[in-house]
Amino acid sequence: MLCRPQECNDRFRGLSLRRMALLITSITCFPLLSLAHDQEIEGETEDLPPSQHAPCVEGTSSGYLCSNMELVHFVPVRSLNSTSTNDIWGWTDPLTGEEYAIVGLRNGTAFIHINEFGHPTYLGRLPTNSFQSSWRDIKVYDNHAYIVSEAPRHGMQVFDLTRLRAVDPANAPVTFFLSNFVYQGIGSAHNVVINEDTGFAYAVGAGSCSGGLHMIDIEIPARPQFAGCFGQDRYTHDAQCVIYHGPDADYQGREICFNSNEDTVTIADVTDKAAPVMIVRAPYFGSAYTHQGWLTEDHAHFLLDDELDERRSAGNTRTFVWDMSDLDAPFVTGVHRGATTSIDHNQYVLGNHVFQANYRSGIRVLRLGDLSEGELAEVAYFDTTPSDDLPAFSGTWSVYPYFKSGYIVATDINRGLYILWPRLDAISECSDGIDNDGDGQRDFGEDPTCWGPNARSESERFDVQLTIDPRRAHRKLFAGRRARLYLAIPGSDTVDVEKIDLESLRFHPGDITPKIRNHKKSRHLKDLNDDQRPDVPLRIRLDKAALEEGVQDVCVSGLLAGDPFEACVTVEIFSKRHHRRAKRRNGKNFVAKPSINAAGAVTANAVQNMKSRSKAEKNQNAPDHPL
Repeated sequence: MLCRPQECNDRFRGLSLRRMALLITSITCFPLLSLAHDQEIEGETEDLPPSQHAPCVEGTSSGYLCSNMELVHFVPVRSLNSTSTNDIWGWTDPLTGEEYAIVGLRNGTAFIHINEFGHPTYLGRLPTNSFQSSWRDIKVYDNHAYIVSEAPRHGMQVFDLTRLRAVDPANAPVTFFLSNFVYQGIGSAHNVVINEDTGFAYAVGAGSCSGGLHMIDIEIPARPQFAGCFGQDRYTHDAQCVIYHGPDADYQGREICFNSNEDTVTIADVTDKAAPVMIVRAPYFGSAYTHQGWLTEDHAHFLLDDELDERRSAGNTRTFVWDMSDLDAPFVTGVHRGATTSIDHNQYVLGNHVFQANYRSGIRVLRLGDLSEGELAEVAYFDTTPSDDLPAFSGTWSVYPYFKSGYIVATDINRGLYILWPRLDAISECSDGIDNDGDGQRDFGEDPTCWGPNARSESERFDVQLTIDPRRAHRKLFAGRRARLYLAIPGSDTVDVEKIDLESLRFHPGDITPKIRNHKKSRHLKDLNDDQRPDVPLRIRLDKAALEEGVQDVCVSGLLAGDPFEACVTVEIFSKRHHRRAKRRNGKNFVAKPSINAAGAVTANAVQNMKSRSKAEKNQNAPDHPL
């Protein structure tokens, strides 16, 4: 939000000592009362949804607009003993794997356990360390929550999250009247940033360090120590600090902070806390209020939201995509425009998706495409305020997408906590609007590998192999004759043949449907090469004109787990004259043995093998003789 710490402090300087004393007494001796809304927070508590699991059906979930995301559970803000929420973060207990949402409240911090079914249990709350405030921010390091607020003289609360293990749900919620430690090196602060790889916290928007990075060593959680300042570009609203491993070799392995500084992206090298260096102060066209951003996992790009551009220009929600291949000269590669006019507030990247909290349009999930072209596409959303998408400061504040269970949690300022389940696997590459394979085509109807509306991927799989069925490797093919070709698709570490859509298989040349015995009874899988993995044997009936004399590739295409593939094998087709000579030399049967070509594929070359021939002749009258 937009209030600077010094502005918040100014609000209290005008209070008389008598009024201040009464205010402190009301907070410390009586139940917490709600102060008037700060100017930037708009709206009051709105209608609340039911709490039960509500799948997203035909664009709604429990009356809320949705796409590929559904409501699992809801916790009203009033049940958390507060009038509004703000920030949210998460903690996973390393001993038990249990997941907890940590919810910022106007009057403190709530701790909520989320079980394997996504059902919440409100375990307890930690009251604010001074006054109530609309701004509270939380991050986690080494099983401790670090909490700051824009409330005057709040400091940074340090809370040992392992205390939650001792809470009996039957007696919950409890009140933790004291945190384990309060760092008093700051009074108020807008936000706190933590680099878990180095054990440093960075309070931003505080009264110290010119409002920039106030660096704190938290390697020993119970003893936070001041480490240094970076205030060269003055006020920092939010930041992300990492050990940089992006494409700029000059800064790889160094601790770099990417700061959202109201009108610029300001990048600083903070490896030496006593002497941090500003790398660049980068403005951009169309800036109104540089609010918050997050790096892609390869550190090659930075996704930025500007909190006031929608309100001032009355345009749709914009996400700025920055190229970070040269930290000395970052630049905007493109701007993604969303489908709504709401203000974007916080966003976090996980894999090839970014999860955004966009105030009155709720949680929006964008898939990352070619970021060198600024390519993003919305693939899911859950709108906590479906009545409108106005550019107003109410609705969803933040989102936390990093639980291993797959649940995501989000806070709506005036409503409460949402536990949601995204179904991102339901959006295939052939329907996401992204040119995933870089061929210049997007999705079904355009991309040649997207064969239909049920196709999964724009990119073909190249790990599927095709071989001659080893049980039929001695068979020989002759041009101009009807024949049967016996092939196999072997299973491997990456190819689960049980996921092959057998109805999609086609043999080329000729676009022939292979014969698969008993596939409807799931008896088609056999371990043909004794590697303890199932394989798919195929039988192709060829007419006289199917194959020409000589060496050529034959191929089988199809779908594996929805992804297209084509696998080929080399075979040799012999002439009719060769067939007559073979019969004169060897009787009815001429036996070939398989060999390996340069690509490693099995071939059926015509190599005479008397031992195999004799065995074939000996068994030609057996009931299961393959010839």
